[in-house]
Amino acid sequence: MPRSHDVELTIDKLVAGGDGLAFRDGKAVFVPFALPGERVKARIVEERKDFSRASLVKVIEASEHRLVAPCPIYGECGGCNLMHLAYQRQIEAKSAIISESLRRNAHIDYGVVPTVASIPFAYRNRVQLHFSPQGRLGYMRRASTEVIETSTCPIAVKSIQNWIEARAGGDRAWRELKEWVMGKERFLAFGYENEVWIEGKDGEASVVVAGEPIRFHLRGFFQSNLYMLDHFVADLVDGLSGERAADLYSGVGVFGRFLAKTFSQVTCVEENHFALALARQNLGGSGHEFNALSVEDWVASPAAAGHFDCVLVDPPRTGLSAPVRSWLRAKKVPRIAYASCDPVTLARDIADLVASGYSLDSVKGFDFYPQTSHVECSARLSWA
Repeated sequence: MPRSHDVELTIDKLVAGGDGLAFRDGKAVFVPFALPGERVKARIVEERKDFSRASLVKVIEASEHRLVAPCPIYGECGGCNLMHLAYQRQIEAKSAIISESLRRNAHIDYGVVPTVASIPFAYRNRVQLHFSPQGRLGYMRRASTEVIETSTCPIAVKSIQNWIEARAGGDRAWRELKEWVMGKERFLAFGYENEVWIEGKDGEASVVVAGEPIRFHLRGFFQSNLYMLDHFVADLVDGLSGERAADLYSGVGVFGRFLAKTFSQVTCVEENHFALALARQNLGGSGHEFNALSVEDWVASPAAAGHFDCVLVDPPRTGLSAPVRSWLRAKKVPRIAYASCDPVTLARDIADLVASGYSLDSVKGFDFYPQTSHVECSARLSWA
């Protein structure tokens, strides 16, 4: 069978990553930009033993939920991959992906996972822009190292949209920023209200999250959707209180700031020294602990001894490592609040914790990145 050939497929559903899933002779075929219920012509571009990957050639029978994307470079840019799907359907698809992850990886039939919608456009406070060889603004082309020029970005907040549009089509941005970005082909821009901060040119920035001031550095990680972050924080810490709480993978202390309102002592664990210094500022007050260690090193240290009424975890996409899960199993913490950026690793970790005696109290999705396939989750567990 030739490596590349065209086939007609009917798409069953969307899967994690945003691809449409079809079956051909019992074999799974993944088709980007295809929607459930559509009949499509697709080109097989990769054959594996258990599945194939294809590119979308033509939509033969379109879904009633298919839209014309309002972005001039959609499909070419490496960012958004669901802008062709009506927003309410995006929310439903992400809810289904979380449920499927729990079924497949945790053997938990949770039912419909409630998923909080965002502002569908003009929501993104943080973007990474690139310079083309001509010094013009753009994004990375999908599956390529080439920069595709852009004149705007409909998912960026209005301040960033205005900043890009004022500099599109020429090298004004390069001339303005070359002093700070010389030697780099990309930089971060963060927009909040009417301001835009530029990585290299600017250092720290300050925003308000759920009514509280938070400082962070542009070069460090910070959430890209402040509208959604307000809802996420409120959900994750709701009803938590006690004497001691641990904020693991604390970053600049966003969650710790709110835990400090209802716990006498918060222990922040973050291996990035610069982020931890900002966490000290953001928590304020005295009596809290700050540990500049990896979470894996911290759980093996004397600092992790003693009782915690609550542990909040916000791990990277890989989820909780085996030593951290082992520590949580041994500690039998009354309450665990889990912030996740990957439903698959979240489900794996939930399965491990539930098997050791924890109860899963709730799971909820949060659409931090509309028009993309990414979804974040909160989960609450308690010791049974």
